Amino acid sequence: MVKLVKTSIITACSVGLCISATSADIKNFTPSYESAPAPIKRHNPNDTDASWLNDAGVNETAHKYLNKALRPDGLRVEALSLAPTHAELRFRNNRYNVTPQAFGRAARAMANVLPSSVTTFTLTPVVDGLPVSSVTFNRTDLEAYENHPNGTKLSFANAVISDPIKTRDTMQYDQSLYPKFSWSIGPYVEFTHDELTSSNQYSVRARATGIWNISPGFSASGALTKELFGNVSTNTPSTSTLQHVRSDRGLYLERGDPAVETLKLDYLFKAAPSVYGRVSAGYLERMFGGISGEVLWKPAAQNWGLGVEVSHVKQRDFGNALGFQNYDVTTGFVSAYAEFNGGVSTQLDVGRYLAGDNGATFSIDKRFSNGWSAGVFATKSNADVAENTKKGFRVTIPLNWVMKSPSRTSYDIAFGSSGADAGSRLRSDNQLYKKVREYHGTELEDSWARFWR
Repeated sequence: MVKLVKTSIITACSVGLCISATSADIKNFTPSYESAPAPIKRHNPNDTDASWLNDAGVNETAHKYLNKALRPDGLRVEALSLAPTHAELRFRNNRYNVTPQAFGRAARAMANVLPSSVTTFTLTPVVDGLPVSSVTFNRTDLEAYENHPNGTKLSFANAVISDPIKTRDTMQYDQSLYPKFSWSIGPYVEFTHDELTSSNQYSVRARATGIWNISPGFSASGALTKELFGNVSTNTPSTSTLQHVRSDRGLYLERGDPAVETLKLDYLFKAAPSVYGRVSAGYLERMFGGISGEVLWKPAAQNWGLGVEVSHVKQRDFGNALGFQNYDVTTGFVSAYAEFNGGVSTQLDVGRYLAGDNGATFSIDKRFSNGWSAGVFATKSNADVAENTKKGFRVTIPLNWVMKSPSRTSYDIAFGSSGADAGSRLRSDNQLYKKVREYHGTELEDSWARFWR
């Protein structure tokens, strides 16, 4: 009989503010509204018996009890690999927008469920089927630092952050996760400054999205939008001398509302330990459809990375939901990313935009320990028009700030000079760097105070 330990979750802080930071965490303290984590059950270091691996259905049993321990924290087993002294848990984080908190809860579950012979834990978060990093702990370290006055610093110093380890062949995946369909409805707000008319414009829309996860990394998705109110002009023709890749957006609202915003296939994959890949095809955004590919090199323990994105797209029709116009273009960028302590990241993109002009975009973003983020960006292209410069800012507002409960749901609000055609880029909701950044070393270090909460 497999010696898996059942665990229960302490709910002493289920009402009001839960504080579980050590004294070393006070300077990084931000309120968190959730139940306290389960205490770590001490293992018997003399119990090295690994005969439990010979039990029939041992992996399924481990899946069952790990999911039972993880479920109250909004986490889910994606896959599991078991060995006599080492176990790797690949998990989904559906709740915590400060990712070290998810790592901490998952590590506690492993300590409380897995047999004593397992002395090393590897935690690998999975985002849309893509393993994005691995963090490895010694079981004895978790036990020693849980209530240590300097537990935050010591636990991070002794954790090993790496690219996802290669154990896919021994992984036992949860078959109930694929294929699976999910959907959501929510608001979408867009602010723009129209350089051609020198006016500030806004549009508030309702968006319904659906995604069918077919297999790890492979999905089909779509989104429908309906404008609720706004002041985007639908009767002022564009005077741009470039191809009207953005300046005719009023015609899309006039002739195509409600609209099929996206309808596409995405495949996310690992080409090498530090290399991520994406291929997307279909109606990629409201104004363009086609095929897009991206490769990102970003070692998990490194604070910088490089990426390449190339797309061949065709402009969509204003009113015909699935139709196209005659304009097509190949657009692409080489990108450099850098991360700094304090939640600051920078990005430089150099390449060709939708209207055929060339140039560069530079952006700086700041992510705060409470899940908020803010950023500014600027674009300069070589288009021979007065409106060849774009600039703006964006803010991400986490839902947990409003709900007072942990959630990964957030709302992005951007204001920028996106009305003109020069310097316009394809809009993608699946860019790789945005998916992996929060699970890599620099950002994990900045927010590690949440590990023990």
